[in-house]
Amino acid sequence: MPKHITTCLLLLLLASCERRPLEVVTGENVQVTITNDWLTNYQYIYGQVPTGMTVMLWGDHSQTPIVESRNATSITVNLPVDRYRLVIFNQTFSDFHYQSFYDAGSYDRMAMRSDRYTLSTGWDADVADYMHYPDPVGVSLDTFDITQDMAGRDTTIFVFYDDYISNGPEAYMGQTYRYEIPEIAWPMTVILYVKAKVRRRQAVKSVEANISGMADGFYFSQIRRTSEHGTLKLTDWHMQQLGDPADSLGLLTTQIASFGLPYGKELVSERDSADNILNFNLTLVNDSVRRYSFKVSKDMRYITPEGREAQIRYRQDLHNLQLEIQLPDTIDVPPIPITRSGTGFDAKVDPWEDGGTFEFGGF
Repeated sequence: MPKHITTCLLLLLLASCERRPLEVVTGENVQVTITNDWLTNYQYIYGQVPTGMTVMLWGDHSQTPIVESRNATSITVNLPVDRYRLVIFNQTFSDFHYQSFYDAGSYDRMAMRSDRYTLSTGWDADVADYMHYPDPVGVSLDTFDITQDMAGRDTTIFVFYDDYISNGPEAYMGQTYRYEIPEIAWPMTVILYVKAKVRRRQAVKSVEANISGMADGFYFSQIRRTSEHGTLKLTDWHMQQLGDPADSLGLLTTQIASFGLPYGKELVSERDSADNILNFNLTLVNDSVRRYSFKVSKDMRYITPEGREAQIRYRQDLHNLQLEIQLPDTIDVPPIPITRSGTGFDAKVDPWEDGGTFEFGGF
């Protein structure tokens, strides 16, 4: 309780029984309702809305963030006069199973990065570890001021002493003018699509693949990907027939969630040819194995929802985009006699054997 309120109460106790109103200053906190829109962008990308959110506020005069979590799309907080930086993300710190938070107490350094795991099947023994695919994550950022003028509105009331004692100070401290701050969440992941033409598609039994040089997370306050990168395992391949059924040409495709390309590699002109290596390990129907390696950094494009190549001017433009690799080279599988007992593409992953390494493109 402010010192001058205590003094007023003592004076009332010592004064006559005449019923006079007590002046109560309710403080300089401003009641702010922060709302977050998960429908416009987040639901469009992920097909769902989150069941909760975390709101973090840093004041210029306090480096310790205010952290609030709610299972709703809005929260109400009481804030003193200051300039605030705001971060909102879906769910809570503990709800992300395959990503970790770093420097969560610092607005400038707070980051999310993918956890790593080790899974070597022989052909990829040179990969130290793989990154987990990211969970859906949406982020809102803002900066706003709580001014002295805002704090001065409706902060003084008059109440009788008996009522003040009966209701308690808390009943009056919340009588401040309310403000609403609307926010919109943006998705922080992109879908990586990989497409590769295969000659003699009928000879392919199963596929394993990986790609190096992908961003391992992002920094919240800059809305930018990390410069650090790692390797993603590519799974769930599908073979599509191209042209006449008698033709052997097929299209091998997959798609996975990713954080996209590392910071500074958004534009094709910023990439070195060997930044991203796409490796295939194909098991053929006769159980022989063939390996193929492609330098694909110059073949990766950010595509808009309308299917156009994105002319990225700012790194924030990466919102709502997908990343595509259209492999310019055709994977030329050697001719193999096809028998009735073993034909066609099977998405199952079989044990891998040693095989030759074939490199194409971009060298």
